[in-house]
Amino acid sequence: MLRKVSTELHPFVTWVLERDGIPYSSQNKGGIVEIRTENISSRRFNNVVKDAKCEKERCESGCPDIPVLSYRAAMNAERMDKLLEFYGANCFVILKEDEQKFIDVAKNI
Repeated sequence: MLRKVSTELHPFVTWVLERDGIPYSSQNKGGIVEIRTENISSRRFNNVVKDAKCEKERCESGCPDIPVLSYRAAMNAERMDKLLEFYGANCFVILKEDEQKFIDVAKNI
């Protein structure tokens, strides 16, 4: 299936696709990049994009050794542990766009 991502996010999307072993091809179309993937759902690709946003935020932070996790990843203990092990970290930061969701859930615990 053909999906479009911004040229700014493209390197992070391809990094996540490679990390997760998802075959792809891409073609730059000016301000956007078309990415072709096979056998992954739209939901799975949306998760790839969210992970790419986490990678972008991590790389641009003052502490790139500390992983940035989405709300989805932080609330899934198995996924969180896998990512912390991958980065060799024992802590993480929540993706800025997911901070309020994380705070709201924490208030109700």
